[in-house]
Amino acid sequence: MNGEGNTYAPIQGGRCPFELANGVQFRALADEIGELKTRVGRLETTLARGVGLLIANLACVIATLAQQLMR
Repeated sequence: MNGEGNTYAPIQGGRCPFELANGVQFRALADEIGELKTRVGRLETTLARGVGLLIANLACVIATLAQQLMR
C-alpha cells in the first residue's frame, strides 16, 4: 500500500497502471463504436434504397392496373 491507502504502485507522473489500461480499452471501444456507426449508416442507406425501389414498383403496378381498367 502506498501512503494514500491504495494498493497499486504509481508509475511515472503519478498515473495508475489501471488508468493506462483503461485508456487503451476506451480507445478500442471508441474505434468499435465508430465502425458500428459506419455499418449502421450503410444499412440505413441500403434500407432507404430498398424502400424507394418498393415504392417505385408499387407505383408501376398501380399504373398498370389503371391502364387495364381504362381499356
